[in-house]
Amino acid sequence: MNPIEVYTLAVGANLAFSTASMVFSHFARKFNSMWMNQVKVAIALIAFSIALATTSQWSSISWTSTTLLLLSGFAGLCIGDIFLFRAFAALGAGRTLVLYSFQPLLLGIYGFFFLGQFFTVNQTLAVVCMMICIFIFMFERNKLTGSWDLRNFFWAFLGICLDAFGVMLTRSSYELAPNLETFQVNVIRCVGAIIGFILINPKSYIGVTKDVIALPNRDKTMLIGSCIAGTFLSLTLYLAALKYAHVGTLTAISITGPVWVAILESIYHRRLPNRLLMMAFAFFLTGFYLMAIA
Repeated sequence: MNPIEVYTLAVGANLAFSTASMVFSHFARKFNSMWMNQVKVAIALIAFSIALATTSQWSSISWTSTTLLLLSGFAGLCIGDIFLFRAFAALGAGRTLVLYSFQPLLLGIYGFFFLGQFFTVNQTLAVVCMMICIFIFMFERNKLTGSWDLRNFFWAFLGICLDAFGVMLTRSSYELAPNLETFQVNVIRCVGAIIGFILINPKSYIGVTKDVIALPNRDKTMLIGSCIAGTFLSLTLYLAALKYAHVGTLTAISITGPVWVAILESIYHRRLPNRLLMMAFAFFLTGFYLMAIA
């Protein structure tokens, strides 16, 4: 697979997830972050299982690879996304997704020590540009609410770190079992997340199921559609790209997410982003350009 195809998959994954994240934010506010995450993972598991059964892409892998994928699902899809959805509910999807600018640094360090991948000068400058966005967004949040809202920024950062850890474990599993297919990887990761939810609260899915059944048909359609787009579609595209891509560069493409959400939010609210948001996105675009020419 050539680099253009790989990064096209990554952009598609980010657009699918970022669009769905606006719906995730809505339901996380209406219920709570764990509720939204449980629904998302359950629907994803069903979709991936159907796809796996249809394509018959199951491969025999070692217990080590299986354990890595289960831990990846537990850390990233379960615990990490609970914190991430909490930030979605408080900060909004756009601001939370911008915080993914920390992930290229985390995954770049992982790629350097474990995969023999190196950061060029341009890639390093790109990470710096993305991190500047963090401080601009915190300043913008302070002007908007009168508070730095450090707790919610911390939840977002913690969720992103756990998500990055999950990506590292998944990539390590790919290194041990190159024959792994995307649907199989996602089924095992979703099972790991489901195990996590059961450990946290064994009876929680009973209440979640009752809540989903009680939703109006319009809300059910919106919820299920966003879960399929934000998990099945985005994870299928992302993990297909992850198998071949430079880890840090791949994650840096997450810039497309917040930019896309900013456009959607502007259309929905019928207003342009303020100057600080425009400045933050300018740094993001600069960082993305530097990554692209690295």
